[in-house]
Amino acid sequence: MMRELSARKIVRTLSLGAVSYLALSMESSGDLQHAVAQSNLPPVTVDAPKPRVRQPVQRSQSTRASRGQRSVAAAPPRQAAPVPYVVPSTGTVGTVPPAYAGGQVATGGSLGLLGNRGVMNTPFNQTSYTAELIQNQQARTIRDVLANDPSVRVVQAAGGGADGLFIRGFYYDSGDYGLNGLYGIAPYYSSGANFVERVEVLKGPSALLNGMTAGGTGVASGGAVGGSVNLITKHAPDFDITQLTATYASRSQFGGIVDVSRRYGEHKEWGVRLNSTYSNGNTPWNRQTDEFGNAVLGLDYRGERVRAAVDIGYQADNLNPPLRFFNVPATTTVIPPPPRAGLNFQVPWAYYAPTDFFTTARGEVDVTDWMTAYGAFGYHDSNINYAYPSPNISNVAPGALTSPPGVSQLGGLWSRPFAGKETFETLAGEAGIRATFDTGPVNHALNVNYSINDRTYNQRVLTRSSNALADLIFWNLYTEPTNIAKPNFSTVSANQKTGVTLSSVGASDTMSILNNRVQVTLGVRRQTAGSEVTNFLTPASSRPQQDTSVWSPAYAVLVKPVENVALYANYIEGLQTPVVVSGNFSNVGTVFPPAQTKQAEAGMKIDAGRFTTTLSVFDISQPSIISVASGVSASQQLNGRQRNRGVELNVFGEITPDIRVLGGVALIDGVQERTQGGLTDGRTAVGVPVVNVNMGAEWDTPFVRGLTFTSRVIYTGSQYVNAANTLTLPEWTRVDIGARYTFTSPWNGKPIVVRANVENVGNKAYWASAYNGVITLGAPRTYLVSTTFNF
Repeated sequence: MMRELSARKIVRTLSLGAVSYLALSMESSGDLQHAVAQSNLPPVTVDAPKPRVRQPVQRSQSTRASRGQRSVAAAPPRQAAPVPYVVPSTGTVGTVPPAYAGGQVATGGSLGLLGNRGVMNTPFNQTSYTAELIQNQQARTIRDVLANDPSVRVVQAAGGGADGLFIRGFYYDSGDYGLNGLYGIAPYYSSGANFVERVEVLKGPSALLNGMTAGGTGVASGGAVGGSVNLITKHAPDFDITQLTATYASRSQFGGIVDVSRRYGEHKEWGVRLNSTYSNGNTPWNRQTDEFGNAVLGLDYRGERVRAAVDIGYQADNLNPPLRFFNVPATTTVIPPPPRAGLNFQVPWAYYAPTDFFTTARGEVDVTDWMTAYGAFGYHDSNINYAYPSPNISNVAPGALTSPPGVSQLGGLWSRPFAGKETFETLAGEAGIRATFDTGPVNHALNVNYSINDRTYNQRVLTRSSNALADLIFWNLYTEPTNIAKPNFSTVSANQKTGVTLSSVGASDTMSILNNRVQVTLGVRRQTAGSEVTNFLTPASSRPQQDTSVWSPAYAVLVKPVENVALYANYIEGLQTPVVVSGNFSNVGTVFPPAQTKQAEAGMKIDAGRFTTTLSVFDISQPSIISVASGVSASQQLNGRQRNRGVELNVFGEITPDIRVLGGVALIDGVQERTQGGLTDGRTAVGVPVVNVNMGAEWDTPFVRGLTFTSRVIYTGSQYVNAANTLTLPEWTRVDIGARYTFTSPWNGKPIVVRANVENVGNKAYWASAYNGVITLGAPRTYLVSTTFNF
């Protein structure tokens, strides 16, 4: 029987991550501090392996403004007196690694169980994009930020309001994004970028680091097997911020972004930061409007031995009509050319309206100078109401599904419209200890934690009638369907409730010698996962909670032959939701343990001081359930396998003080190695291009002070649509350009930044991606303009 949210369940979760005390000091802030165009958190050392004695040393501060402000003479902000305490290497709250040269990425990131690590001390491939990059590129949601990464491709439709991904050629669900290290707590379908300080992209599985993710409904999760995304929220720096940004996006979307931050207390221990955005109007597609907004409040406390942070947020989106993906049935024999850029193929009455309430609380206590205990808790309530058809490509004239008997017509579409409501309620928490100590010449960074993640999913879907064929509508890809009437959705076609419960214990030890020149990490996580289904329409399909467990080991080696070169290798796993065999198979009722995706990776990192290059090679094998034999002896077994092998080259930083680059190349060979009946063994994996390139550059012009030109090229190779490799999407290239100009306000002497970007300059129409039997369209030319004022 489905377990309800109970007091016992809440207490169990709160005990892992509740912060014992957090309150705002009511002391006056005094004079308003000088603000800058872009705030950076105070840089701290995150990789010191040895215990160190606390001293009343003042933290260094970063007051660097946006890159376009490099040549503008502006008075530095007056700093508030910071908390005179040093955070030990075992602490993570309020210690986001500072930006690297160029300001677009950070010098390190968070690695879950392992805590914060600098780039050159991380035996994995991770990129942490900064708030400065988000603001300067005018990123609206996280999918815009991820357009900088060659290992990532957004596979859900542009204009559809969802941000599902492929990372290293494997699916990553939009419901699995992490928020402050708690996965599944970020807004479910798409997260606004305005409240985010860091977007941390870890390439490769992460079961040891973060545990297993719930993934969608939790019953059939793809897991974080190719990579994961963690969002770090903004908190108050040591200077005041009062910032207003006016925004415009084509065709007529106007909006604003507010960022206000203060610190209070004798040593500015208490921090408050509010980030909010709102926009509304017509999008680049015909007949589409989008009303989007959020508000996120961040509170934090920085004491001598105690640190805590709390974030509370709400986000809402109202998209009319949403541009869905296209299903590609097995009967489809050709992929039609894409419609002209900006054409809206969706019916006018379709809508998509998700709302998200989310909160995280994280606290830590320095038990000693070499040991920190921590806990965190997160809660997320996501609701979505919708009505739309998801088109199927038939290439048949309206009135028939196939030809014959229908008449062939390129771009022919059909669908059974539906309406519904879905809710996702997610609880996440963790508690643990980080410690550093020496045994002779060996330094140990020991980590132990316990984590949980529970998700309850409710779905109720309505159709016009119980007769699927009678409900069908027909139209064509190249003609906007403005004359199709909205059905009366009155028949319940789906009504179910599912739940997934995840819990795990993880432990690791990073052993270092020769002043961190040689590092060996060993770790293991014991993961328990269970799921249950209650089907209110067909109770026979329901099943009770069923749990199973698995051990997931990991190890990594990092060697620095010289200080600015790091060689690394790792073995780590990713986990997927256990599968319970149902139907008429001979092994019905069998519960398979979480499927273990296995990665072996090796790489090299070179830090030239202001420019860093990472080269990595990886081999990832993902198992899957396939049917074996036939008739009465037919069974389901965990015998399927897809193997993705690849090479990644990533670069970031400053070539010169005036030229910055960001991007790289990903080469991936995705192969279906074991398939059902061996029918497609050896064929290329669906939706995995061999070549992906993302490369961007910025140039601060010498002829106009404060003027910066930007550009970016995104290339995606051809990709297969179906497992048989008979349908393909052609390669595509997108070019983006932009400029920004920073000058000093004549009214208050503070910087004003004007930005203008054009995405998809050539207004190219293209099929962007393929996954799981569907294909999606890319966005048309999009104009973005904003002006940031500081007060």
